[in-house]
Amino acid sequence: MRPALKLVVERPLAELIAAPGRHGVLEASGVVAKGSDFFVIFDNVRRIARIDRNLEPGSKKHAWHGAARRGEGYEDIAYSAKRRRFYLLIEAEKHPDGTYKAAIDECNEAGRFLARSWVDVAFEKRNTGFEGLSAVRWRGREYLLALCEGNRCRGGRKGRKPGGGRIHVLQKHGARWKSTARIKLPRRAAFEDYSAVAVRGDRIAVISQQTSRLWLGVLRRRDWTIARPGRVYDFPRTKKGKRRYCTVEGISWLSPSTFVVVSDLTKPDSSARCRKTGQSIHVFGLPRRS
Repeated sequence: MRPALKLVVERPLAELIAAPGRHGVLEASGVVAKGSDFFVIFDNVRRIARIDRNLEPGSKKHAWHGAARRGEGYEDIAYSAKRRRFYLLIEAEKHPDGTYKAAIDECNEAGRFLARSWVDVAFEKRNTGFEGLSAVRWRGREYLLALCEGNRCRGGRKGRKPGGGRIHVLQKHGARWKSTARIKLPRRAAFEDYSAVAVRGDRIAVISQQTSRLWLGVLRRRDWTIARPGRVYDFPRTKKGKRRYCTVEGISWLSPSTFVVVSDLTKPDSSARCRKTGQSIHVFGLPRRS
């Protein structure tokens, strides 16, 4: 049997922060840990939420961070300690050249908008672009690792065929981000889709919403490759092996063995066990001997 992650604590996001609008929906799609806070972004609002790490319901330490911007929302969030800014990923929008391309908003630590830049990678469809984002440095230069949602960065049925996980290595050139390399995930990370990526030192974590699993590997920056096949962990399941965490969308390292994860809104026809963990924030740990 595949080893399973251990749940440390979880809370519905509605217990921590007021949802925007009258529908009360918090479609969490990304998270990054910084200092004593978790910074969370959403599919349905272009604004950052600041959640205190204690996850105490009703605490005044939880608050919206910065002003809301027009648009549907963000897919993931990354933070650069060197540049002291947040990067906010927009999955894909219609580009002036007629293709669909991702865009990245940059904000300072106070959440104030600084700039928006296109990513020079074209996608087939608007809703199957980049899904995860992580900031890394190598030899004094800043890079963003942009995770494709679909296998081989494809949409539709071809994108759901496991075994083609891809991460673009982005570098800023003027007013746009260019892909300078592509990281191929090993076949051990053969997921149906890919929803988030996070890096700590040379360790890289990737999660899948549809497969409800976490893959851990070792990243080699010198040639942007994966050093070893890595290990795969299930998110906790029922005794019959059915998924309980069906909408995991964002991940950030807390320590060498713990992670914070957020879950999106579940679909209307989802099972009760899936609905129970949707729109929530969770802390998971690796099982012992990992």
